[in-house]
Amino acid sequence: MTVVASFAKMNAIRSGHAVEHSRSDLMAMQPRKPVEDFFTFIVGAVLLSTGVFLFFNQVLVGSHGFAMGGAGFHRGWGGGGMAGYGWGGGMGGPLAPGGSFGLLLIPLTAGVCMLFALRNQRWGWFLVLASLAALAAGVLQTLFVQFQPTTLWNLMMMLALVGSGGGLMFRALMGYDDGQE
Repeated sequence: MTVVASFAKMNAIRSGHAVEHSRSDLMAMQPRKPVEDFFTFIVGAVLLSTGVFLFFNQVLVGSHGFAMGGAGFHRGWGGGGMAGYGWGGGMGGPLAPGGSFGLLLIPLTAGVCMLFALRNQRWGWFLVLASLAALAAGVLQTLFVQFQPTTLWNLMMMLALVGSGGGLMFRALMGYDDGQE
């Protein structure tokens, strides 16, 4: 919208002439207050991050070894019948709880070697990234996530903090564009 057109709409509104306008036109006509918008954004970010922190603080994350009786949330680190086989006990394949990722380190080492030795590093990067992705998938596969019991009031407050913080951040950014029409 050009400056002349926006001034014409403002004058038509002031003089009482009926002009159809949308919410975005009204936001564009209001003068922006960058300092106020910045502080609104900061307050929204604080509320959002507080709500997210409190929500994630109620989540327990552990490996399957915890559930198998080795080291648990309510036991010491030494207990369990198979305490010598990993963090919490258990036996299985390379991606099973208590298993090893040793075979995945071979292509990782080969990829790092290729990165330093070869001029064409495409295969080296492929091996390194594929090995790291497989390691990350294996670690995530052995985790369990559980939400701790909490009161409904606490859950509503967490979600209200997240919602109000996100709303304030969006309101502070609304009306700013990148100059493209």
